[in-house]
Amino acid sequence: MKILTEPESHFIERLGQQAQSDGLPRIAGQIWAALIISDDRVSSSDLMELLHISKGSISTNTRLLEMLGIVERGSKPGERQDFFSIRPNPYAALVEGQVKRFEAAKAVVAETKSAITADHTRTKLADLERFYTLYHDSSKELLKRLKSQSSEDGA
Repeated sequence: MKILTEPESHFIERLGQQAQSDGLPRIAGQIWAALIISDDRVSSSDLMELLHISKGSISTNTRLLEMLGIVERGSKPGERQDFFSIRPNPYAALVEGQVKRFEAAKAVVAETKSAITADHTRTKLADLERFYTLYHDSSKELLKRLKSQSSEDGA
């Protein structure tokens, strides 16, 4: 891993803080930032050295970033450790995950709404269902635009 410039170090710290304010671990945001500024795949040991974090933290947080669709794990011939990079079109994958989670949440609300008879609860459930519907629909539109932009960039 290269030696970081001051703006790069600042970016790593700030994206870590931003990730934390979004409900993700700070380290996940720092790993994400480190991979954004890297020129090539980054090894687990390079991330440990760069961010001064344990192997366990690298493992836990890279798995989370993989699950979110931001990071991909790979290997290099002759190397036993994992290497990480930002996956192609990661932000579309991130939004796809949100769309799936909102679809599941909408199903929970719909199921509950059909079983509950109290008017005040049904009104609140209808509000929640409307929120999920609006958020889901706007996320689907965002996903469409991200995928469209990706295919234009690749053309």
